[in-house]
Amino acid sequence: MGTNNKWTEVIEDFGKQWARYTENRGYYGSKAALDSLIEPLLNAQSIRNKQIADVGAGAGRYTRLFHEAGAGAILAMEPSTAFEVLKRNTAGLGRIDYLQEPAENIPPLGFDIIFCIGVLQFIPDPRPALRAMGRALGPGGRLFLWVYGKENNGLYLMFVRLLRIFSSRLPSQALSYLSHWLLPMADLYAFGCRFMRLPLSDYLLDYFSKLDLYSRKLVIYDQLNPRIAKYYCGTELRDLLRTCGFVNIRMHHRLGYSWSVLASCKGGEQP
Repeated sequence: MGTNNKWTEVIEDFGKQWARYTENRGYYGSKAALDSLIEPLLNAQSIRNKQIADVGAGAGRYTRLFHEAGAGAILAMEPSTAFEVLKRNTAGLGRIDYLQEPAENIPPLGFDIIFCIGVLQFIPDPRPALRAMGRALGPGGRLFLWVYGKENNGLYLMFVRLLRIFSSRLPSQALSYLSHWLLPMADLYAFGCRFMRLPLSDYLLDYFSKLDLYSRKLVIYDQLNPRIAKYYCGTELRDLLRTCGFVNIRMHHRLGYSWSVLASCKGGEQP
């Protein structure tokens, strides 16, 4: 199967996901969660009055938070059928434009910050998307990425990749039932992390356990849904960004399981 066909299927899968899980509840959709994600590379003040792109906006969780942080203008991009959910969840906010296109079609509007959160790991060939985002930055503009990390995730990857062989092919309703069934086991494991240093302890205690029931089930669904998912080593991710023309690359290993990255593009280096 070609790369374009794989990417099309992934987009369709996430369209179904955000049509089922349309709400951004509690801590999942909070400013505290945004702060935890972007720090220490950025903070909410960095967003104020800036021209922002939210690439792969899904159900509008971060688009709304960027608006609340005072972004001057936001372009919310979502290629899937969740585009309508995104617009409903951010209706009436103002300062938001919408574009139903994938990352590689971002217009070169001179953005101050482009956010691509939880998207790059699902793109079979991320290079066209990264190069397009680099071209879309204005002078001094920066790209903020968040992706799955490979470090410290060996045991989890063995489990989830085996499960995805069939979970990624389930109808949306069946996958929702499976996520509901797995939730008590995830909660029990997270409870055990309070007393023992287990794999993914930081993530489970500092993020997953803060979510409400609806959002925890969504997170499990999100892990089992994609047909493809790339887990990046830090060095691999840095090399990819350099290949695509990025410089001044700063990286943060978030909660021991993922990578946050802030980078600028050649010609627009940060001081």
